Amino acid sequence: MSSPRTRTEDGFTLIELIVVMGILSGFLMMLVSLVDSGLTMFRDGETSQVLADRGARAQQVLRDELSTLRGSSTGRDRAEVEDRLVVQMLPIGLPYTPARGATLVQVLRGAVHLAPDRELAIAGKRIAAEVFQEDTSLTPEEVLAEVEKRAAREPLRGIGNLLMLPWRQEGDDDALLELRAGWFLPGQRLPSGPNQFVDPFDVVVPGGDELPGVMIYELTEPILSNLLHVELGLWSQRTTSWGDARGPLHGFQSGAANNMQFPQAIWDSARGGWLIDADVGGEFAFDLGPLSEDDPTDDIHPHAILARVVVAQGREATPEGILADAVGAEDTSLPLYDGSAFPGDPDGGFVKIGGEWIRYGSLDGDRLIGCKRGQRATKILEHGPGAVVNVGRTVEFVVPVLHAKDDWNG
Repeated sequence: MSSPRTRTEDGFTLIELIVVMGILSGFLMMLVSLVDSGLTMFRDGETSQVLADRGARAQQVLRDELSTLRGSSTGRDRAEVEDRLVVQMLPIGLPYTPARGATLVQVLRGAVHLAPDRELAIAGKRIAAEVFQEDTSLTPEEVLAEVEKRAAREPLRGIGNLLMLPWRQEGDDDALLELRAGWFLPGQRLPSGPNQFVDPFDVVVPGGDELPGVMIYELTEPILSNLLHVELGLWSQRTTSWGDARGPLHGFQSGAANNMQFPQAIWDSARGGWLIDADVGGEFAFDLGPLSEDDPTDDIHPHAILARVVVAQGREATPEGILADAVGAEDTSLPLYDGSAFPGDPDGGFVKIGGEWIRYGSLDGDRLIGCKRGQRATKILEHGPGAVVNVGRTVEFVVPVLHAKDDWNG
């Protein structure tokens, strides 16, 4: 008798294939998760480095410019009273007729020390304009030769004036700002119209007929870009604290500008009756009236300047936050698409949407609650769904003013 032959088949059963496929799928999901985490960490690290670099550059540039402010601890600080330090709160862009509740920025004009190369460049432009105005038939080579001849006869004084102000950066993103600056020789008069000339430091309120905003834009150049905020706080002889994270502009907005405990957002070193109401850039708490303009003992300078700058991440980076729904002008909470990815402080802080700064109380899941609108002197706006919520990185530092002079006459 012979035993029956048993037939065997090669391959896997359906159950075995399903198990293997499940294991492979799990490994693939783990691999994708690891790669995605690595890419996210790399991207976040790269964004953090960009913010660090921009913050360091902003600090260096602004510190260098503020350190050139000049004056003296004895006697008159300048040959002309127009060289005084003036910081005003004026509508951004310096429009001729600003909108109601327009965003305000600090416009600084002050006497500074000029480096030789910068003074030569300014003098060269001024002399070239004079030469061309005297004889329009000269060739560029002849103009250059005449400029060099006249410049050689003018000694360098090492002093000048600085005009510095934030401006909306070109592009569709209203959140971004650039810091613009222009340098001028003392008493330098610039053409402002047919047979009209103006000294930018002899104008009470920039942006009007005497010194239009478009002219200021042409007279200045960007020294910093990709900013969300620029703010200065000026330490007076009665200041005892730099205040909190709300900053000097909060005191200006809340009407606490006369609180001498905190730094000032506006300033007039001559106290000559310029800054007496909102239309001219705010009310200076130390103002003594027009008679002070001609009294050298009434000069008063800040002892130090606090600079607070918020730099923006690159627009190619993942947005720090995105609005999930529209936000009206009266809303006090901001709905986010993903609160878990929001990089801001969960216990409260500042965000900027378009041109408006908002202070939130805390992060509650996917919502920023307890919001106070129109912070940092910005205009309250409506925002649509999908709007970018900016946090940025804040850089804060203090620049001593070595030529500080106290309030001699009370």
